[in-house]
Amino acid sequence: MLRSAGPTHDICLLLVAGALVTAPTRRGVLLALGGILAVAALVRVWGLGFGLPHTQARPDETHIIEAARTMLSGRLPKFYDYPWLYIACVSVLYLGYFLVGAATGTFHAVADMVASWPLDWVPFFLISRGLAAAFGTATVYVVFRTARRLWGDAAGLIAAAFQALVFIHARDSHFGTTDTALTFFIALSVSLIVDAHQSGRQRDFVLAGLAGGLGAATKYNAVLLIAPIVASYLVHVWTARDKATAARDPRLFTYGLPFLAAFSLGIPFVVLDYPNFIAAMRELQSSMAVGDPRLGLENGWLHHLRNSLRYGLGLPLLLAAIAGTAWLLVQAPAIGLVVVAFPLAYYGVAGGLRNLFFRYTLPMVPFACLTAAFLVWSVAQSISTKVADARTAAWVRTVLATLLAALVIAPSAQALARFDRIVARADNRVVLAQWFADHVPPGSSVLQSGSRYGHAQFPGTLQYQQWVWDGTGMIFRVKGRPATGQPDWIVVQDSPLPSTTQSQVLEFLSGDYVLVARFDALTLRDDLVYDRQDMFFVPFSGLEYVKRPGPNFVVYARRDVAFASARATDR
Repeated sequence: MLRSAGPTHDICLLLVAGALVTAPTRRGVLLALGGILAVAALVRVWGLGFGLPHTQARPDETHIIEAARTMLSGRLPKFYDYPWLYIACVSVLYLGYFLVGAATGTFHAVADMVASWPLDWVPFFLISRGLAAAFGTATVYVVFRTARRLWGDAAGLIAAAFQALVFIHARDSHFGTTDTALTFFIALSVSLIVDAHQSGRQRDFVLAGLAGGLGAATKYNAVLLIAPIVASYLVHVWTARDKATAARDPRLFTYGLPFLAAFSLGIPFVVLDYPNFIAAMRELQSSMAVGDPRLGLENGWLHHLRNSLRYGLGLPLLLAAIAGTAWLLVQAPAIGLVVVAFPLAYYGVAGGLRNLFFRYTLPMVPFACLTAAFLVWSVAQSISTKVADARTAAWVRTVLATLLAALVIAPSAQALARFDRIVARADNRVVLAQWFADHVPPGSSVLQSGSRYGHAQFPGTLQYQQWVWDGTGMIFRVKGRPATGQPDWIVVQDSPLPSTTQSQVLEFLSGDYVLVARFDALTLRDDLVYDRQDMFFVPFSGLEYVKRPGPNFVVYARRDVAFASARATDR
């Protein structure tokens, strides 16, 4: 029996289940869809301010923000790891932030808003995260429209419910990065390809191509949308009576040309800064081919199946998606090939890389929700046909589909509720920084051991002399110069993510240091599952053992410093 993750978790599941049961009419479908979208938005904005004011709670966010701020400064960002569409969208929203500030007298020029970053960076994060959450919520509707087009309203609502509460998608919708926007455009493009494939209208292929091109203008891996459009073409030729005429169908061009036009919107740097773009692509290719050898990650296809998808979807949803894919290809192979061509091609490519971030599976999630919903609805229909009375059969079908859907999505929804509660709490790095501000005098020397991603960020007004690890020279430095003597304070971090306490720190602690304070964010266990490449300090599994984001900390002070601090506190 699954344990409840809290009242909000229960309310969300009840709302979704109620939406499915009460939606036999057109008005009921709209109300049910509205309820599911409301739940989807709620679980994506809950805890949206996670980590703040710590700027590295989700490290990739600052790359997006810095590039957007650079655009608004009138310069082109030298950042080519992603195309610029999402960055440009963030820039437009920042202009809206400026207009609000201008109306209230906070800003007098866009430059004032851009320059406010060092003083008040929280709005910059919330705006970018809000955009990601909006794309994430919109994807739920896209999944609904695809499933409804293929299998009817009930299947559409089940698929939408899965997409609303699937853990990895709702989790990553909190992050101000490109992944949920990419997933939205990929899901929309395939949805429009399905429309076009069934209608045969070339204008529908044009719309699908535009959506796909916008996806590629968000992140390069959307170019794999070549798979479903080629599948559509091949299926069209395969099923046509006049194969010679079918082979001349222009859908590859009516999709491909708009795709390229929309893609070009996100990559102006190919023309403006070609040499640096090529250099960046070579570096990115090298990263994908090598990954992080220190982690010793397994074969990519197995890694994503056993970890990214297993814990990102929850085991019941993953199994239902796999079985649903197989059943769809058996029952309706023609349209089934069009629907699953992208996730199969994407999985084949993603598993062959050596960078194995869990988030790389995000574009596959809408298709997992679609095929799982197809399986659930097919099972419910098959069982209900054994009931002779039509009204009773319809009632049995609806209730059974709702119960099966709830069982499939419950583990994912439970993990999501726990995640949202965790990220809504103060990050342990923020708690540590506040403790230092309250207890450690300005100008003190402070050494933070381990991974830089786990370090607290201290206010500049405290003017701490921070010992910074130089991994090349294998020494600590203070303001760029080799550190001498011993620091006043030492912070040791501990978490399942990659981090090693430097040998010099252990030597210090073996001498004249005393333990002053502990800050626990989690219970360390062997069964906690993290994305060990991503350095985000909340796990995918074992969330019940986590109190707040961030690593555990132990604070030590040199004995004379601790004694002086205790005397000052006593006064």
